[in-house]
Order: sequence, then C-alpha cells, then structure tokens
Amino acid sequence: MPLLARRGGPARAARGAVPAGQRRDRRVPAQRGRDHRRHRRVLRLDYPAELEIVLAYNTPHPLPVEDTLREIAARDPRLVLLPVAGSTSKAQNINAAVTRVRGEFVGIFDADHHPAPHAFEHAWHWLSHGHDVVQGHCVIRNGESSRVAELVAVEFEAIYAVSHPGRTRLYGFGVFGGSNGFWRTDLLARARMHGSMLTEDIDSTLRALGEGARFAVDRTLISRELAPTTLKALWNQRSRWAQGWVQVSLKHLWRGLRSPVFTVRQKLGLLVLLGWREVQPWLTLQILPVLLYSAWKAGGVQHLDWAVPVCVLAMLLTVAAGPVQALFAWRLAVPELRARTRWFWSYLLLSTVFYSHFKNMVARQAHLKEALGDRQWRVTPRAAAKAVAGR
Repeated sequence: MPLLARRGGPARAARGAVPAGQRRDRRVPAQRGRDHRRHRRVLRLDYPAELEIVLAYNTPHPLPVEDTLREIAARDPRLVLLPVAGSTSKAQNINAAVTRVRGEFVGIFDADHHPAPHAFEHAWHWLSHGHDVVQGHCVIRNGESSRVAELVAVEFEAIYAVSHPGRTRLYGFGVFGGSNGFWRTDLLARARMHGSMLTEDIDSTLRALGEGARFAVDRTLISRELAPTTLKALWNQRSRWAQGWVQVSLKHLWRGLRSPVFTVRQKLGLLVLLGWREVQPWLTLQILPVLLYSAWKAGGVQHLDWAVPVCVLAMLLTVAAGPVQALFAWRLAVPELRARTRWFWSYLLLSTVFYSHFKNMVARQAHLKEALGDRQWRVTPRAAAKAVAGR
C-alpha cells in the first residue's frame, strides 16, 4: 500500500493550498502483482511542496516486481518501500505506514488508483477549513473491459457522485470509502484500522465520527480505479463489503444512537445507513407472500383492489427510484462516462431485473456468513484490459 507524504510549504499562497511548513501524506494499498507503472503515475502528482510516497505492502515471498520498485526508489527518493512483515491485511499495512508518516495529512489509495494531479491541493482546501477527513470520487477506468465492469462504472457514479454527497448534505456526515480519502494524520494515528473488521474503512469512520471528527465528501476530487470484470469477482467483493457492513452495524448502531456526540439528524442518518440497509434485503422477500395472502383472502387475484392509495404510492416510488437514480448518476458523472449514455440505460435495465436482486442476495448471505463466523478475506482480482477513453 503506497503512502504519499508531503512535506514543506508550497511556493505560492493560494486558496486551498498548503501553508508554508504544512506536510501532506498519501497512502495507497499495494497488493501482490500490481503493476509498478501505477506507482510511476503516482510519482507524477503535482504538488507545490515536498511529496513522499510510502508503499506499504505484504507478500509471503519475494516478487520480481520488488526489484523494479527498488530501482524506482533508488532514482526517486520520494518513494519509500515498506514491506510489512507478518501482515495479512490492508489494515495492518495502513497501521504500519502511519507510524512513519511525517506529514500533517494523509491520502490513502489502493494500488490500482490513478489520482488526479492536483488531488492533494484540492483535499487541503477541505482540511484547512475545519474538516478532518475528506472522501473523494472514485471513478472506474476499465468500464470497457466487460459488461460487469461497465455496470460497476455506472454504479460508482451513483454511489460517489450522488449517494455519498447527498447523504452528507441530508444527514450531516460523510464516510471514508477505503480509498481516495484524505485524513489528518493525528486522527488516523488515533483511529487506526482494525483488522478484525472486513470493512475497516467504515469501522474507522464510525469511530472517528464518535470522537466528533468532521467528514466531507467531494465528488470533484477524482481518482480512477479498476472494477472487477467477472460476476464471480464482483460477488466476492460485494460479499466482503456486505459482511463488513453487518459487522459495523452490529458494533456501532446502538452505540451511535446512544452517543451524545451525534445530533438527532445524524442519528437518523445512522439508523438508515446501519439499520435500514440490513433489514431491507429481507423485507423484499415478503412482497410475494403478502400478495399471495391478499389474493387468497380476497378470493382470488381478480378480486384484489389494486387502487389502494398506499399501494399505488409505494408502487410509484419503487418504479421511479431506478430511473431517478440513473438520471442523477448520468447528470453528475464525470464527462467520459456521461458521454456513454447507453451504459446508463443498460444499468437502469439490469438494476431493475437483476442487479438489485443480486445485491439483496449478497446481503442476505453475508448475514448468514457472519452468524456462522465465516470471515475469510478474498482478494478481488483486477484486470485492465481496456480503459475508458477521454480521461
């Protein structure tokens, strides 16, 4: 996992720039076999102060790519290689890296990320105005690789361009999504990442929010990453995410609702984020039994009164949700994805007939896995066969 640390002040004083003497840090988790050319791209980041990149990683045995990385580090002293002995997780790599960070704030990125050139200056605007963490907009860059990657590309626009900013405005708090996030170093050092949690990023978010930390979300703070390209890889990734959310909900929901730190507005947001999201996949299973019972009680389907106002309203809300989400995702998407209108129509269709049910199935099996104590971490493979043009 590379960690970028910036030290010293910029040559110019501009709005959102780092004041003289400020340091900035960035981390990007690296996994075995990741392309070293991505780290060369990270080294090209533009920042008016000193930059340090800490690549914290774990591997059971030496890899050929490590020789290449050592050659790059010998030519560019900003790159610091940090193999973490005994590590088996991203959380352990982050915790090891944060102990040697010298900057005032840290950017965390997975190794497949391509952050925007001015990402640190952009993030500092938020951090220098009272926020403790800012989450950026993760954009899929290999949407042309497969239909699965195409689907995820649009879904990420719905998540990072619509849902995260909207939730922040509505409930008054943001969340750290695990990558393309910028933390004040002292807060990250206190919160750390707990390796026992499958979504250590969300867990650290809730613990930091419980301390009163302020989280911002900025959809214009862009970093491009790779999506899973097969349905199996997507299932494994979302299974881990879903089970991690179950763990976080069990650990933090009631604690957050009782906490004096959260406002009533924020507690309502926690109830939706951690409570409703876990109940909803099971409620969707009740629709068919309820309809069958209603038909039986009425003496047949032909005797059902489909014009009941509550039922009509629920149907209209359900039917409208998909098109409205797809429309806003298209409207707020990055230009290279907004130009691909077909992808959004395809997402709308697949979400209606398949993908929403797929995610509900993933959530239900995640509950069962957590109940059975099955918490195995499965690394999601990435493949960048084709990249979205125009970035």
